[in-house]
Amino acid sequence: MTIRNGIIALIFAVIVGVGGWYVFTHTQSLPHVLTEKGDRQIKEETEYYLVQALYPNTTRLGTRTDSSKQADGRAVATIEASIENMIADFKNEVKKALTADEQTRLKAQNTKYSLNIASHAYNSSDFVSYEFDIFKDVGGAHPMNSYKTFVFDLKGNRVELEDLFVSGSNYLERISAEVKKQVEAQLIAKAGAEAANSLVADGVAARAENFVNWVNNDGTLIILIPPYQVAAYAAGSFEARISLDDLKDILKPGIR
Repeated sequence: MTIRNGIIALIFAVIVGVGGWYVFTHTQSLPHVLTEKGDRQIKEETEYYLVQALYPNTTRLGTRTDSSKQADGRAVATIEASIENMIADFKNEVKKALTADEQTRLKAQNTKYSLNIASHAYNSSDFVSYEFDIFKDVGGAHPMNSYKTFVFDLKGNRVELEDLFVSGSNYLERISAEVKKQVEAQLIAKAGAEAANSLVADGVAARAENFVNWVNNDGTLIILIPPYQVAAYAAGSFEARISLDDLKDILKPGIR
């Protein structure tokens, strides 16, 4: 080996070593680690953002005698794929937002962009449901809070709201009317009688996209409405509860 080649090799080794140190100290990723409570955890931290996501390692389908391990695995795979997509979307947002000036601002304020995802489980006779609460901060006037829900049948297949009702029924109109009534009451309780006039009617109109976040909690349909959908951000989120007994005339046979 010539002296010139030796110097090049030494420089390359230093670059690799420094690069390895930078990755280790600036990007610490712990994909799919099990927590003490048995949840799966995805955690990734860089110089400019922090991602933390918790989701079930096994759903309640795995312990129900009327379901199976295969159904549980199918449900977990569906949840996991969605979580990974949410993280990928967040990283794309960060990439677009992270200008040189924004990097300077984050460092000066000793803060980072963040994505936090946590879940709550619900059970019923025919389904298991999961509500994911999502907190995302990519700069802007304030962070964003949103929901992502999953409802699975006993075979681990994902269930949509329309799947509960007989074809051609007016389920959206029925749900819309009840949700509007409950949201108005909550809005008045939060901000006074005049606040009812600020309700964004379009956010509770009889369209499927308005009620995409729902769970079945022991025979009660819970509709989750994030900030901005029906009122100003300051009004926060809303939740409407409808007993399936009140909709039994349009439910498919056997739905509970």
